[in-house]
Amino acid sequence: MREFVAVARFGGRLYWRDKVALSTSVALSLGLGIGLPFMMAKVRPAEAGVLLDTHLGVLAMGLTVAALMQTAVTLTARRDQLILKRMRATGLHDREIIGGELLNVAAQAVLLALTVCVVLYAAAGLRIPRDPVVLVLFVVAAAGVLSLLGAAWTAAISRAEVAAVMTMPWFLLAGVGAGGFGPVVQLLPSWVGTLLNLLPTSGFVAGARAAYTGQGDLLLPLLNLAVWAAVALAAIRLRFRWEPRKS
Repeated sequence: MREFVAVARFGGRLYWRDKVALSTSVALSLGLGIGLPFMMAKVRPAEAGVLLDTHLGVLAMGLTVAALMQTAVTLTARRDQLILKRMRATGLHDREIIGGELLNVAAQAVLLALTVCVVLYAAAGLRIPRDPVVLVLFVVAAAGVLSLLGAAWTAAISRAEVAAVMTMPWFLLAGVGAGGFGPVVQLLPSWVGTLLNLLPTSGFVAGARAAYTGQGDLLLPLLNLAVWAAVALAAIRLRFRWEPRKS
């Protein structure tokens, strides 16, 4: 456990010194998460539910950036720079190396998401959820699952320079399925909406909405996230690469 926390703290120090991470993960998550719902609240103030719908959709997109994308970028860079290989040579277990990195990224994603929520409560008139504990639970669970998926996705990324681009499909799917781009999914065939509802970001939105409204089933969203976590863990175990591909 001490080694696990030490890797997470090391990753945290690098995270807040990384100008790329600060300009993408932090700035984009906060900018989208606060700016878009705040704008919608001003443009369409009379339409009930618009602020909450926009907030949840954009929050899912922000978590995708801060957790999945940042994990993929970080671990791919560590792999290509042979940092992961050197860390294994120190005697650290694989689960401590990957787990520590994921703990760091997931913690930063949770911090950013909760910051967005607090700012919107104070400045945009977003109502406080009926069950704040459930909301925090789903934020933490979604950040953890998306971080795992980011680690699993590194197997499909050839080099660090294209890591951010290779994660963009996840961001776009999250935006459409979770409602971050508005009710776009209503314009698509019903089977597309059904598939998008299977995404982890859609599970997060369903659980978070239940936390805000006090209505809705929590079991299915939790099951959704649990299944994606299991898929990601299996992919990491089978496909994760510790070294760059040999040219």
